[in-house]
Amino acid sequence: MNSSAWPAGFPGDLERALDSMVERIIDQERRRKRIGEVLSGLGKVSLAGVEDLVEKSLVREVKRDPLSDLKVCGVDGGLLDQQLHGLDLILIRAVAVIFHYRRALLNGAEYLPSEFPPLRMVDVAEPLDAWEFQLLAGMERQLAELEVATEAAERDGIGAILLDGSIVPQYVERFPRSPVLVERYQKLIQAYTKLYQTCARSGVLLCGAVKDSRGARFVEILKRELRDKFGLSLEKEDFSVLDRSRDTVLLNHLLQVGQRTSAFTYAEKPASYVLSDLGPWAPKICAFYIKTVPFDRPLRVEFLDQGEDTAATADRVASLIFALSSHHDGFGLPSVIVEADACVRLAEEDLCLVRDSISDRLEPSLFLELRREKKPF
Repeated sequence: MNSSAWPAGFPGDLERALDSMVERIIDQERRRKRIGEVLSGLGKVSLAGVEDLVEKSLVREVKRDPLSDLKVCGVDGGLLDQQLHGLDLILIRAVAVIFHYRRALLNGAEYLPSEFPPLRMVDVAEPLDAWEFQLLAGMERQLAELEVATEAAERDGIGAILLDGSIVPQYVERFPRSPVLVERYQKLIQAYTKLYQTCARSGVLLCGAVKDSRGARFVEILKRELRDKFGLSLEKEDFSVLDRSRDTVLLNHLLQVGQRTSAFTYAEKPASYVLSDLGPWAPKICAFYIKTVPFDRPLRVEFLDQGEDTAATADRVASLIFALSSHHDGFGLPSVIVEADACVRLAEEDLCLVRDSISDRLEPSLFLELRREKKPF
């Protein structure tokens, strides 16, 4: 690295720290690439004995769905929140976008509840701390998304529903015992269960596309199983880099465009209490990673297995995701989710408008803003 590229006066010790960090990143990527090359040699090896992998091969080829006479739904939600003095505000909106495909071409679109979904305001008067407030805001957004997703699943002719993110409740670990949060959590579990039941009854594929996955479940499976069972020739230093690797970082060196990993169970047993609360649906939740375009990381895809042939369901889901996500070489996310995201995106101005409108209706002595938000200097 050429230190002259830094602005004048940039601290020398910080430059050295940055140089060291960059060298470490390059070294780790080199090692991950070697691991990917070794793993690619397992393409024809049966992995039937590997626990938690649903299929017998590590990497599988994906055929692109023809998108013929198909309705596919993408669901996303937008969220803004702000803590005020004596009152906390949450703004939410959610949409289900339904794309109609005919002979591989987009033939129309529907929007639930509308193309410009209305804002929903949640005011929180309970004395929640900052962490609890963030938990509540996340659950309210998920509830809004599940509401429109279930409404879409009840419509005739929907082939698949794609959530933007996981199909399992998120942001609820280490759940506090605040009564308001317990009540919303219970409602959230009921809403997910209702969506699962509706999709199963209607024969609708339920999937989730996790755009920026930070999971390490697949790497953990490789660490635990593959070196011992299949004698991978890896140096100790190379293998140790797995301890510092997330799934998508490693799999970017393994998967080619049009390939996916074996499907695997969402969590090992015993599962977290969140999955336990989902009852008989928990073991039906699986995932895989798929490379949809050349210049983007693999995409984590979760799905609800509704039948006895999990591999066949994974193939159907992967085929659909591949077809919907191949429109831009550098961005491998399903187009129907991209459209849903554009519909629900919120700007800070929306929150400021609501907050100011509340302030205008109050006496001047009732200060809403926190001190850190109104420093006079």
